[in-house]
Amino acid sequence: MIKPYLLSPHHLFTLRLLLSLLGAYIGYRYRHTSHDYWFVMIFLFTAIAIAPDYYRFKQRGDNAKALIERLLHWSGGLCAGIVIYAYHDSGRIFHEEAGLIVLLILALTTYLDGIKRGWRCIFAGLFLGLIAVCVAYFDSYLWQLALLSIAAIAVSHRNSNVIS
Repeated sequence: MIKPYLLSPHHLFTLRLLLSLLGAYIGYRYRHTSHDYWFVMIFLFTAIAIAPDYYRFKQRGDNAKALIERLLHWSGGLCAGIVIYAYHDSGRIFHEEAGLIVLLILALTTYLDGIKRGWRCIFAGLFLGLIAVCVAYFDSYLWQLALLSIAAIAVSHRNSNVIS
């Protein structure tokens, strides 16, 4: 069946890194609107994280506890992102700061999810944190991040047949 193949850890890891690279590009090119992108990414990363557990729950009907734990974990990140976005809309935080704070919340939520789920989520969280540092401090960082993500995807692909 096609769904388990698309919901494999390697494919979801690749999707996370590609979305992160797109966000790094948007942060580089369109600093004043990157906060909108990262806010949407919190919702998308939540869906990406919950989809495999939800699919397993629907197929087998077991392991509801794991699904609920993951939902609670990611809903915490969602709530924090919504609060930051509310601060931004009220004028208390500027565009660029809101984007960086939401990006850091996404990085931390992804990293902490990886503590239970595996090295791919940990790496994705660290990668998002690195993007936040690069956007805040450097002028040229896209090609270095692209090389790092290509290397990580290659390692993930190599390990996808051995460890999932």
